[in-house]
Amino acid sequence: MGIPMELAITDDHRELAGVARAFLADQKARAAARALLDADAEALPPFWTALAKLGWLGLHVPEEYGGEGYGLAELAVVLAELGRAVAPGPFLPTVLASAVLAEAGSPELRAELLPELTAGTRTAAVGLAEADPARGWLVLGGGLADVLLLPSGDDLVVLDGSAAQVEAVAGLDPTRRVAWVHAGEAGQRGRITGGRAVAVRLARTLAAAEAAGIGYACLDAAVEYAGIREQFGRTIGTFQAVKHHCANMAVDVELAAAAAWDAARAPQGAGTDSSDAGNAEAELAAAVAAVRALPGAVRAAEMNIQLHGGIGYTWEHDAHLYLRRALTLRTVLEGAGPASDELLRLAGDGVRRRPSLDLPEHAERYREQARAVAIEVRALPKEQRRQALVSAGYLVPHWPAPWGRDADAVEQLVIEEEFTAHRVKVPNLGITGWVALTIAQHGTPAQADRWIADALNGRTIWCQLFSEPGAGSDAAAVSTRGVRDEGGWRVSGAKVWTSGAQWSQWGFATVRTDSSGSKHAGVTMMAIDLSAAGVTVRPLRELTGASLFNEVFFDDVFVPDDDVVGEVGQGWTVARATLGNERVSLGGGAGLIGLAPTDLVSQVREHPDGARFAAELADLLAEAQAKRLLRVRQAARAVTGAGPGPEGNLAKLLSAEHDQRVADLARRLAGADAITGEATHATWAYLMSRCLTIAGGTSEIVRNQIAERILGLPRDPLQK
Repeated sequence: MGIPMELAITDDHRELAGVARAFLADQKARAAARALLDADAEALPPFWTALAKLGWLGLHVPEEYGGEGYGLAELAVVLAELGRAVAPGPFLPTVLASAVLAEAGSPELRAELLPELTAGTRTAAVGLAEADPARGWLVLGGGLADVLLLPSGDDLVVLDGSAAQVEAVAGLDPTRRVAWVHAGEAGQRGRITGGRAVAVRLARTLAAAEAAGIGYACLDAAVEYAGIREQFGRTIGTFQAVKHHCANMAVDVELAAAAAWDAARAPQGAGTDSSDAGNAEAELAAAVAAVRALPGAVRAAEMNIQLHGGIGYTWEHDAHLYLRRALTLRTVLEGAGPASDELLRLAGDGVRRRPSLDLPEHAERYREQARAVAIEVRALPKEQRRQALVSAGYLVPHWPAPWGRDADAVEQLVIEEEFTAHRVKVPNLGITGWVALTIAQHGTPAQADRWIADALNGRTIWCQLFSEPGAGSDAAAVSTRGVRDEGGWRVSGAKVWTSGAQWSQWGFATVRTDSSGSKHAGVTMMAIDLSAAGVTVRPLRELTGASLFNEVFFDDVFVPDDDVVGEVGQGWTVARATLGNERVSLGGGAGLIGLAPTDLVSQVREHPDGARFAAELADLLAEAQAKRLLRVRQAARAVTGAGPGPEGNLAKLLSAEHDQRVADLARRLAGADAITGEATHATWAYLMSRCLTIAGGTSEIVRNQIAERILGLPRDPLQK
């Protein structure tokens, strides 16, 4: 793998994950699961006592009951590793029961049961669905449970497992079996009023964490196999079709992890009060996690088998263990009711999950300054606010001085919080900002003095002149030529798909000044005055009828040496310069199409055939939230100083295709109005969305980049 992908982010969580992974490997957990495939009966795994001694069964349990006193986030980290190892045993059923008891059980039940569940001397299981009249309750892990929590209306009844009739079933997943449970009043220890909703919420959260681990294991296995399996004289990982399957898996799995991680971090402990705002937020987070992670684990397991080919379909290979585990987990959770229905209900009621980060103590020293600037700027006339932000270094705080504040991730997030609270809108510099920062990093001091202040103050607009006719997404295929002339260069050629060129004063252009080497060598970066003689900008009318993109032609345009940015012949390095000190943000909106899934909730509710669209909208709502959570995870890594994660690299592919799906649903909801001109925004959004998977590099190219740069798959040997 190129970039490590896992649920854990912080140093402490990654260390916990590493310990869990090493323990499960040392205990041969997956082999223990395989041994149960043909076993007549299920027993506790041989490592159960050792696992219990590590304290993992009580990570989330208060210390007064023998637990570690942490929370669901730590428990989720361990569950993800158990999912990776497809470990047998009743860990998930037991910790689900103890989590329900810790949150909603009576003091007597907590004191009686939690110490033993935490110590591993007793196990437990929780029923989520109503009993079948003939067969009873279907309970995951019920065959090994000493304590059962079974639904009775909105409540949970707590009873001894020995008092129930339990029929364990090998079924689809013999490595962790379900059981049919019949029980009466005998052996009842108590009742948890309103406990069923608590159990469902916690089950969705914890199952999603395990599902994320399953997804990661399947992705790892598929990528590893694709890197070594040879067909037609080359490894299959060089085939674009295989790369795209792996890239799709990576996006799916990372969204699952983001949703599961957020559900585990959502405010817990609100008990059975469904009117509590924190409880509703936790319910929403859990529903999002279930919608994304549980089907995502099934898809990952299915694709892992597909990419392994014939060997993946055999009994001897471990791939089917993950499919059995993922599908059983999903089915058991669906028995509690579709999470998509809950998600739609909560979204329709206006419930929103706005994740935040726990910032370190030193964040407060930035807050007073940011608040004072926000108040001062807000009091100014609108036309003066931008200049005030520039002067204070708050327009681009992540930039180095003298333009910014060299703000680290913590200060950037504090500034965002304070500016949001005081309704101070910071202008988005867009492409102009990307170019200006590159000039700050690679240009001369004189160039910085000439161009950056005007760019920040909005006096000049820049465009990027990279793409060329016939080159498509191959930005290095530069044929625009620069020929040496006295004091500069004569540039001739053409660029295309240039956003905003008709409104720009300057263009940042890749120009080939030497053809003797590779296509990445001999490229020089030049700033071209678009009002210069020989420059022609021709807007392209797009299928929306508007003109955002342009063709730009250069006919013997003179570019002085003072306008060459960076070294001659080193323009490819400048073009690919990363935006150092990149802005860290938790924000996000409806993107270029101006539509978000939440905008469609009322339309689906009011549509005469709304039920037909409900599941699709729920998927989009969950995807939108998980997409937002990728940004939160990226910010969390920056705050904690963790290494780079995959989130930023996945964002473009995900955002473009997500917006297309949202726009397509809006179009279908509009029906005939979408073609008669009465639903103008839905029609425009749909047409506009078609460019999103093309502009800035097609989705196919982005999938190749994900496969190669994140997953570490080899490049196509035919590529030069």
